[in-house]
Amino acid sequence: MRAAVLKARGRIEIDREYPEPRPNPGDLRLRVRVTGICGSDLHEFVAGPLLTPMPVVLGHEFCGDVVEVGPDVRGFEQGDHAVGLIYPSCGRCEFCRHGDFTSCDMLELAVAEHNGSFAEYISVPARQLFLVPAATPIDEAALIEPSSVACHSIRRSRLEIGERVVVIGAGPIGLLITALARAAGASRIAVVEPADHRRALARAMGADVALDPAEEIEGPIMELTDARGADVVFETSGSAAGFDAAQRLVRKHGRLVMVALYEGRQLRLEANIAVLKELDIIASFWANDVDFRRAVELVSSRKLDVRPLISAHYGLEDIQKAFEVLAADRGSYGKVLVNCG
Repeated sequence: MRAAVLKARGRIEIDREYPEPRPNPGDLRLRVRVTGICGSDLHEFVAGPLLTPMPVVLGHEFCGDVVEVGPDVRGFEQGDHAVGLIYPSCGRCEFCRHGDFTSCDMLELAVAEHNGSFAEYISVPARQLFLVPAATPIDEAALIEPSSVACHSIRRSRLEIGERVVVIGAGPIGLLITALARAAGASRIAVVEPADHRRALARAMGADVALDPAEEIEGPIMELTDARGADVVFETSGSAAGFDAAQRLVRKHGRLVMVALYEGRQLRLEANIAVLKELDIIASFWANDVDFRRAVELVSSRKLDVRPLISAHYGLEDIQKAFEVLAADRGSYGKVLVNCG
């Protein structure tokens, strides 16, 4: 099969004879239709290896067609559309038993053992896959995985109706969090983002205001929150400056939710601010089965409309260009999709 292999930092090559995955009895083999480029994929391309050794086939924001059903699998048939968590888990540990497959103790090893979805075929444990209604457009279904990450962060934040929210960073995850925070009943939402295009997207996805961090932001946010600060700040930028701003913008007894990877950066926690404000600092990584089921329903029903985020399509043969374009100008794009079929 064809697969896009990250050979070295900044260099992806198409291997036309990459070994096809062999499913275990409890697996499904999928023909990948579309895969989105995640920020973590871009981190590996620009600054890797970070989470996985090279060479590696990246990709995990996929939608595919079921082409082979393992003998131990129930509930799936050939031709079904499916999305899910791509990297295998043990299925036996405490985390797996509760559907928290991304916390599985073997996940770090499994990342390097199975090809990602920038390929024609993948093999995934059926317990980590979720049926997508046949009427759901494939491009939109490919955004169910990042939508599940946003669902997870909203759930971790304990957001309540009427609360005031700040989202730092308007990449795809920040934009999805913005839309879900509005749907969950946030009364006021401010987004902080340097790129003009993404600020416009933030307003389209539900933000009351979208502010440029190069300008003064604390005044407008304090005005928006009646001088209290935000009840919840979602830090999605992955930058030290974003984390610093989050600590200033969250109110007393508020929650600061970290939804980013930081490429090994050291962050400065203002300990006295955290203590005096009695902050809850919450980390949110990936998603579990509950979040995926919610994301499938929200995206397939268009209660969460992901169409405004889709900025560009590339074929698998052009994936090097796709990564280069996105790395050179992230602010001009929402989600870039790669057609893998």
